[in-house]
Amino acid sequence: MTANENSGRNQEKNGPWSNPYLTRRTWLAGAGGLLVATSIAACSGGAPSPSGLSTGGKPVRGGNFRLGVTGGGSKDIMDGQNAITLPDISRRLTAWETLLNRDDNYQIQNDGLAERVDSDSPTQYTIHLRQGVQFHDGKEMTAEDVIYSLQRVGDKSNALNAYVMTASMDIANIQQLDKYTVRLPLKTPDSALLEKLANVAFSIVPTGYKPFSGDPSTQIGTGPYKLKSFTPGQQSVHERNPNYWRGDGSPWFDQVTISNFADSTAQVNALLGGQIDAMTDVPQAQIASLESRGSRIVSSQNGFWLGLCMNIDVAPFDDERVRQAFRLIVDRQAMLDQVASGRGKIGNDLYSLNDPAYNADLPQRQRDISQAKALLKAAGHESLTVDLNTTNGAAGQVSIATVFAQQAKEAGVTVNVKNLPGSTFYGEDFLKYPFSVDFWTPFPYMLQVPLSSLRDGLYNETHWPPREGAGSNFADLYSQALAETNTEKRIEIEGQMQKAEYEQGGYIIPFFPDKIDGHAANVQGFSPSKLEYNLGNFGHGFRNIWFA
Repeated sequence: MTANENSGRNQEKNGPWSNPYLTRRTWLAGAGGLLVATSIAACSGGAPSPSGLSTGGKPVRGGNFRLGVTGGGSKDIMDGQNAITLPDISRRLTAWETLLNRDDNYQIQNDGLAERVDSDSPTQYTIHLRQGVQFHDGKEMTAEDVIYSLQRVGDKSNALNAYVMTASMDIANIQQLDKYTVRLPLKTPDSALLEKLANVAFSIVPTGYKPFSGDPSTQIGTGPYKLKSFTPGQQSVHERNPNYWRGDGSPWFDQVTISNFADSTAQVNALLGGQIDAMTDVPQAQIASLESRGSRIVSSQNGFWLGLCMNIDVAPFDDERVRQAFRLIVDRQAMLDQVASGRGKIGNDLYSLNDPAYNADLPQRQRDISQAKALLKAAGHESLTVDLNTTNGAAGQVSIATVFAQQAKEAGVTVNVKNLPGSTFYGEDFLKYPFSVDFWTPFPYMLQVPLSSLRDGLYNETHWPPREGAGSNFADLYSQALAETNTEKRIEIEGQMQKAEYEQGGYIIPFFPDKIDGHAANVQGFSPSKLEYNLGNFGHGFRNIWFA
C-alpha cells in the first residue's frame, strides 16, 4: 500500500516528502476510520437526519461560536484535502465533506455526499452521489468533482495526506457513468476502501480547486460554513452557509471563529474568562478547576495511543526475549494513573482499540518482574542500559518515558530518557532509534498496518515484521485480509496478525488515554465520541452544536 520512496527515511532530498517531521504530523492529521462491510445502503428518502446530537434541547439559531485549538503556527494551511496541525483539521471540517460519514460510535454511515457506495466486485466500486448538493459558490456537485477530488489526492506531486492510501485505486481509469455516478476501479482488492472514502483526507472539492493562497473566496466546499478570513497561526472566521444541503436546519451558528493557542494555560484562562466557548485538550490538572467554575468536560475514548517502540532489527531488541521482558516490566495501571490521572483504558500492546477486529481474546499482559529478569538473564542482558528517545509532541509522550524508566529499575534495567526537540526527534534519525516513544491518532486496523507494521510502511518504527521465523508471514496475512471480502474471514485473519505482533512485535502500548476537551455550559450538542478528533470531530463539522 505504501512505497519505499514515501518512507520517512528514504526521501528525495528536497521533494514533497523530504521532511519526516512534516509528513509524520501530516499523516496524523489524516487519521481515522473503521472497518465496515463493502456496501452502504441508501437512505429511505429525503435528507439524512443529523447524527451526534445530544439531548440538550431543541437547537437554536444564532451566535458566534469561538473555538480555541491547541498548536499550529505561521505555517498553518487551508486545504480541503490536506492538514498538518490540529487547527488545520478544525478549519477543514467547517467547509469540506466526505462521500461517507462516521457516527459517534465510529460506524460508517451513508449520510455524506454519496447516497450509497456499491461494491460491484472486489476490484470495482460504484459511487452514487446525492443530487442537489451545492458548493459554496452555488455550483452543483457532480461526478466530475468527485473524479477531480480522487485524482487530486492520487497525484503524488500534490503531496497530499492520503496519497499513499490511493495505491490500490486505479486513479487514471475512474469513469463518469452519468452526472451523479462514478465508477472506481481498483488495481487490487481493498477491504478498507470504504474507510478511505470516509476519511477527511478524501473530502470532495470542486473541479479546479486550489489551496488557500490569500483569497478566502477560493475556498469552496459543500460544508456548513464558508471562509470569511484566515490569518495563519492566528485565527480564521467562517460564515454560515445559507444554502447548506442537509435540510435539517443546520448549521446553527451564524459564525464560527477558530483561534490558535500555543499555551494550554492561556487556553484554559480564555475559556474561564469567556473569550472562547470551547477548547481542545484540557490538561488533567485543570479539569477540576474548569468544572468547579461551570465549564463542561467532554471525555472521549477514541483510541488515541502512545507507544514505546522497540526496533526489532537492532540490539538489544533483536532478541525476542528482551522485547518480551520489556513488556512484562510495565505496570500498566500505575502508568495510566501517573500519566493520565487514571482516565483511559488499559492496553495490551495492540492498536486500533475501536476496530471491530481488535483482538480482545488475547490474554491481558500483566506485570511480572521475576519473569522479566529471567528473560533478560537468558538473553545475556542482566544489567541492561538503554536510551529511550522521546519528545513533547503529544500529551504524555515524555511522561510515559519517565514512568517506564522508573518501573524498569526494579528489573535491573537502566533507562536513560532523551527528551529531544520535535524537529530533532522526527528528523534524520526518526525510524532508526533502537527505543523510542511515539503517538498515533487512531486508525482502523487495516489502515494502521501499512503505516507502521509493514517493512515498507511509511512510519515503521519497530521494523516489524521479522525477516524470518515466527511472525515473518505477517505481510502475506495482510495481503490475504485486504483481498478477503467475507467480513468474518477477514477479521479472523486480522486476529492472526494481531496475535503475531502481540507475541513477537516491537510495540508496547500500555494504555489508551481519554481525549479530554472543555466547553462553556451554554454550548449544546457535544457528547462523548469515538471519532478521531477533538470534540467529536468538532461537532461533526460544527453543524450539530448550538448555543442554548
